[in-house]
Amino acid sequence: MIAAEGICTTRGNLAGISLRAEPGTVLALMGPNGSGKSTLLHVLAGDLAASSGSVRLQGRPLAAWPAAALATIRAVLPQTSQVAFPIQVTDLVAIGRLPHRGLARGGDAEAVAAALTALGLQHLAHRPYQRLSGGERQRVQFARVLAQIWRPPGETSPRLLLLDEPTNNLDPAQRLALMQLVRRLAGQGTAVVAVLHDLTEALNFADHGLLLRDGRVVAGGPIHDVLTPAAIAAAFDVEAVILAGPLGSSHVAVLGEKPAG
Repeated sequence: MIAAEGICTTRGNLAGISLRAEPGTVLALMGPNGSGKSTLLHVLAGDLAASSGSVRLQGRPLAAWPAAALATIRAVLPQTSQVAFPIQVTDLVAIGRLPHRGLARGGDAEAVAAALTALGLQHLAHRPYQRLSGGERQRVQFARVLAQIWRPPGETSPRLLLLDEPTNNLDPAQRLALMQLVRRLAGQGTAVVAVLHDLTEALNFADHGLLLRDGRVVAGGPIHDVLTPAAIAAAFDVEAVILAGPLGSSHVAVLGEKPAG
């Protein structure tokens, strides 16, 4: 659905990054702070122009998409979202439907209700956004982007979610619930590209991964081929092991700094 080829940037120093994310899959962008993950997501979103390389959405250059049409199939969750005006939760989530206004498909009320339900936010629907905790605000913002790409049951047109650290400010139970939701969205045909700091989350919920360091690719491919002790050591300068957990889960355990030499 979205493919990048040879992406280079001055900001973030990306150097020849290529990737592909297909409908029904989750691609995790990983790496230490400053490795270029968020910069790459900005390029995929069209918010930052690459100095060289190309981005195509459904085979069409990203720059050739009209902004209104792009916003109906692609939604972006930034790392932080500032809201400088008083607004209730329901009304903020409904902002995600603005690109669809005037289109024949309608369904705005259904989309907002479905997004609130998916995030377990029904009880906060009429609460002022400014009175929410950081974790509650994060979930409301996720509901907003979910409402943006909502489709009526049975409609299978492609959708893309670009998520920058979606589990920010969430407690362990909320992190798990949100990543399970991401997995369900992929199961329904959505393509998801997510910046993830938690390598265990990436290992258990992503299909593919791209591991970056200093704007360059350390490893890319199926997630279990990417998150190996050797690749983690090369990206983060730490010694790690992959532990098998119950029900087929895996866990990345960091043992300490990578030995010198």
